[in-house]
Amino acid sequence: MIYKIISGRYETGTQEQQEGFAQLFGNEDIQFRFDLYFHWYNVIHELGHCLVASRKISMDPVQEELYVNTFAVAYWKMADADGNLQKLREMIAEVLNRIPSSVPPETDFISFFQSIWNSEAMQTVAMYGYFQLACVLEAMKAEKNFWEVLDEIGISAVPTSPIQKYTGEISSECAQDVVRLCIANLSNAGIVFENFQIELELVDNPEVQCARIWE
Repeated sequence: MIYKIISGRYETGTQEQQEGFAQLFGNEDIQFRFDLYFHWYNVIHELGHCLVASRKISMDPVQEELYVNTFAVAYWKMADADGNLQKLREMIAEVLNRIPSSVPPETDFISFFQSIWNSEAMQTVAMYGYFQLACVLEAMKAEKNFWEVLDEIGISAVPTSPIQKYTGEISSECAQDVVRLCIANLSNAGIVFENFQIELELVDNPEVQCARIWE
């Protein structure tokens, strides 16, 4: 079984696609901002989806998105060598301050998105983008321990050596290094990838960011 993380590159997108991401993240340092979110943070988010699927854990979609963001945030709290998690937090807070909240006043965040998940409203870029960025911020507020997060889906891990911190560049070319280091850190904690493997595939379309199962 192969779990494939598929991640599109900003630099190979169309002008229209690039302009769309610039509107979301801001024009300044857009290449770095895109790579920070998608090729440093989101590839670990997608790896979390792979772990959930490999354990055949059943969650509703909103709860799973919250979970894998908590997984990614808790991981980077241990493995971030250069303060990139704080840069990400500041960037997301800035974006969410610029766009109106999609959640009606006095409405629970989780309940609201559960109620609209399969609707047309959820399919819009604005709504889904707000949801994902707000999920990251919610995960950052949770302050959860990484090993406790793994235990929530039945993964018992005991690190046998210090967590290796990522010191590489933030770019699409280095996204593979990010994924490999995370897998190495999980393996060193006794998490065995017996019947499946996780691969990363970079594609030209920057709007493609997902994880898929290949039998």
